[in-house]
Amino acid sequence: MPTILVPHDGSSNAQDALSYALETFPDATIVLFHAIDPFEVTPDEESLPPLTDEWLKEQRAEADALFERALESVDDHVQERIETATAVGSPAQSIVGYLEDAGVDQLVMGRRGRGKAPHAQMGSTAEIVIKRASVPVTVVR
Repeated sequence: MPTILVPHDGSSNAQDALSYALETFPDATIVLFHAIDPFEVTPDEESLPPLTDEWLKEQRAEADALFERALESVDDHVQERIETATAVGSPAQSIVGYLEDAGVDQLVMGRRGRGKAPHAQMGSTAEIVIKRASVPVTVVR
């Protein structure tokens, strides 16, 4: 059974990629993946938060909530073949690292996520991953 990695950042493009992967690879194990970016500053923060065990615990809880939202519209019997994973680091590096370490067969990702360039044809994370991935990559528009 092939393993398909689907990075998810909570964006509609990532959700579209998940839907595409579920429809296109009905016999595959889907790994829903979220990169916990320690360098991401949200609009309500003035600076980077301290990288403590408590911070990591909060980030993992937020990732679990993101996964729950992403799977709300997925049938229960389909959810049985979905796994979740997280890694700490920049999204592009975390995705590529996971591909190499986990024996993933293919990557399906949205063309852009929650980044700061809403009019870009493709997000910087997708561009970097495409260049560095060691497996086939499908970018969903």
